Amino acid sequence: MNFKKDYTGYASLIAILVIVFLAAASRIPGTKIGEIKLKKINILSDLIEDDAPSDLGGDLYFDTTFLAEADAIEANMPSLEPVQSREQGAVVVETERDFQEAQTAVPTSPRPLPDSSGSVVMKRPTVEIPYLEDFGGSCSALLPFYEAMLDSTDHNRVRMAVLGDSFIEGDIVTADLREQLQEAYGGSGVGFVPFSSPIAQFRGTVRHVFQGWKTLDVKNARDVAEDLKDKFFVSGYLCIPEEGASVRLEGVGFRKHLWSVPECRLIFINRGQTCIQVTINDTIHQEYRPEPSEEVQQIRIKQRSIHSIECRFTGTEGFIGYGIVLGGTGGAGLDNYSIRGNSGLALFATNGKINRAIGAMFDYDLIILEYGLNVLTADVLHYDSYRKAFVRVINYMKRCFPDAAVLVMGICDRSMQNNGVFETMPSVEGMIEAQRAAAEETGVAFWNTFEAMGGHNSMAEFVAKNWAAKDYTHISYAGGKFVARKLLESLMQGVEAEKRFREEEAERLEQQKMESYNPVFDSVLMAE
Repeated sequence: MNFKKDYTGYASLIAILVIVFLAAASRIPGTKIGEIKLKKINILSDLIEDDAPSDLGGDLYFDTTFLAEADAIEANMPSLEPVQSREQGAVVVETERDFQEAQTAVPTSPRPLPDSSGSVVMKRPTVEIPYLEDFGGSCSALLPFYEAMLDSTDHNRVRMAVLGDSFIEGDIVTADLREQLQEAYGGSGVGFVPFSSPIAQFRGTVRHVFQGWKTLDVKNARDVAEDLKDKFFVSGYLCIPEEGASVRLEGVGFRKHLWSVPECRLIFINRGQTCIQVTINDTIHQEYRPEPSEEVQQIRIKQRSIHSIECRFTGTEGFIGYGIVLGGTGGAGLDNYSIRGNSGLALFATNGKINRAIGAMFDYDLIILEYGLNVLTADVLHYDSYRKAFVRVINYMKRCFPDAAVLVMGICDRSMQNNGVFETMPSVEGMIEAQRAAAEETGVAFWNTFEAMGGHNSMAEFVAKNWAAKDYTHISYAGGKFVARKLLESLMQGVEAEKRFREEEAERLEQQKMESYNPVFDSVLMAE
């Protein structure tokens, strides 16, 4: 009789041993052996996300491989000549019927106060402002912005632009910053809107519908046609119309002061014979045929109240569209230039002369740079190579917008899962230090978003309040309102400090004048 041993009972034991082994291995963190990176083992990876949330189209510029490309871009960048006029290179066309007269409004900047010897006195107020560090030295890095805020009138406009990544996409943060500024200083409108945009449906601050456009992204500039590669503006998009392309913008009630505006501007390059048919408020029609030119042009349309604008384009060969600005000649205006996945280095692919020409049209007082999330990775704790590149980005923006102050907005808190609990990613601190160091090296201002949010593990609190997405990286409009309020509080404290400094300096000069008064000398003059 042939008996065979039954081993089926061992199957369960082997399975249990394998599970125990894999569970124990999952406690071993990811590591590197030479150039080979070993991921952390997670047998429940389909159910549990154990690593940091992934970026939305992130470009991982956390090593030094991108520096050579940045060098090449800078080497080929044309020199920037001074712009003599705010309207230089701009075609200003206005309808004569049902449109108001153009109002010339050039903001004035006060001169530094002289002391008794005739030398200029302009010292930065020594005041501690929460979350804000000013690296301007003896003169505040934010002085152009402070001056604009202090001298704002109904006929002068305070202009700001926020350049960033998906953190501000859809007008998050900027929608509430704009609303709060317009509440305090007047003004209306959402500002700059690209003719076409891949995220139009996600932007709650304007109703944006378009058809027949090809949208080119600056991050892919090397892949576009040769005659377009050097045409990018900091908005990040080139909008190329097909024959008969159309676009419609309409004011909304999502935030205050967005329903209607007194002015619209169309910004473009027209190298051919394009005809633009414009309809205002669905009733007023006008046709424009701008002269062919390689320079940036604008069409300014003014009316007491513009709720909607619709444009249709024919003869579109050679036309390059940038966008439409909804705003006015007075009060506060803020433009959102968000480019998803941008580390900030994509700005090197924009054209300095175009940036400068459009910047002269808009006359910015403050440029805010919000980047870093697309560089951040859990495996890298120090970002010195990114700091070096970001210094170049800041200096490039200073050249493009020479009359504006620059503020670096540090990254927000970002969480990763650790043993089932979301905690601040260890690399956040290293990125903040790199950004702060870049601001200090270039003499601009730095605002600590991380600390303003509440510091360590604040992102987890934002998610719990539904102020942020469950990727633990991107905040919502509710979170944006909180951040905007904190940022404006810091900026306004700086404005108040500058105001007190001016008053104290005026009093000091008046006191010097009184002390130098000689009544005996005056009496001799009167006797003569």
